[in-house]
Amino acid sequence: MKTATLFSSVLIATTTLLSLLSPTSAHMAMSFPPGQAGPWTKDLRSDIHAFIGYKGKRFPCGGYKNGPTTTLRAGQRVPVRFWTFGMDYKRFPPRSGLRTSRHGGGACEFSLSSDKGKTWRVIGQYTETCPDVYYEWPVMIPKNIPGCTNADRCLFAFSWTAYATNQFYHHCANVVIRPDSSVKTRRAPSLAMTIVDVKQLGQKTNVHALGDKKRGRSSGPIGSERRRNLSGYYANNGGSKTKSINLKLVRN
Repeated sequence: MKTATLFSSVLIATTTLLSLLSPTSAHMAMSFPPGQAGPWTKDLRSDIHAFIGYKGKRFPCGGYKNGPTTTLRAGQRVPVRFWTFGMDYKRFPPRSGLRTSRHGGGACEFSLSSDKGKTWRVIGQYTETCPDVYYEWPVMIPKNIPGCTNADRCLFAFSWTAYATNQFYHHCANVVIRPDSSVKTRRAPSLAMTIVDVKQLGQKTNVHALGDKKRGRSSGPIGSERRRNLSGYYANNGGSKTKSINLKLVRN
C-alpha cells in the first residue's frame, strides 16, 4: 500500500511539473542523446525548453545536474532527436498534431566540449528548417577526434538561434566518446560554436536567424546540409576548419 502511494505521489508530481509547460510555450529539448533535466532523468525541470537567460537560466547548458551518460564512438552517425511538451520521448516519430513552438525554425549547431562547457567545437550545422521533433537531425562524431572518458566534463550540445525571437537555446547531454584505435593522429574539430543573445556574456539580444518562417511542421533537414554533416566536413582535417557555413543570422 505504501509503495502504491509513493508511486502515485511521484506520478502526480511529475504530471504537475510537466503541466507547467503549456503546448504554446514549450520549445525544444534534445532527447537523443538524452539531455540533462529531461523526463528521462531524475531531475526533470519545467524550464528545460526555455532560452538562456529565462529566469536566470545560465549558459552553458542551463546549469542543470548531469543527465544520463551516452557512449558515442569516433566516426559514429548520431541521429539527434528533439522532445517537447505532450510527447512520449520513447516514441519516434511522435504522434501527429503536436503544437510545437518552432519559432519559424532557425539555425542549429551541434557541438562537443571536453572541458565541461568552457570551449565548444562544432560537428554539425542545420539552417532554416531546424529544429523539428518530427525528424532526426543526423551529425557525425569526427573519426579523428580524441577520446573523452569523463562524462562529467564531456558534453554534446544542441544550440539554436530562432527566427521569430532574439533568443539563444542551449541544451546538453553528458557523453563518453571512444576514439578510433586505427587513427594515429587525433585532433579536436576547429570550428567554435556560435553564441549570440546571451546577456550573461555581455551580449545584446539583437540577433535572430532567417529560418523557414513556418509555425508548424517543417520540411525536415535540408539534403545538402545533411550530407555535409555526415561527410567528415567538421573534422579537424575536414573542409570547415574555422569557417562556418552561412547560418543566415540577422542583427536587428
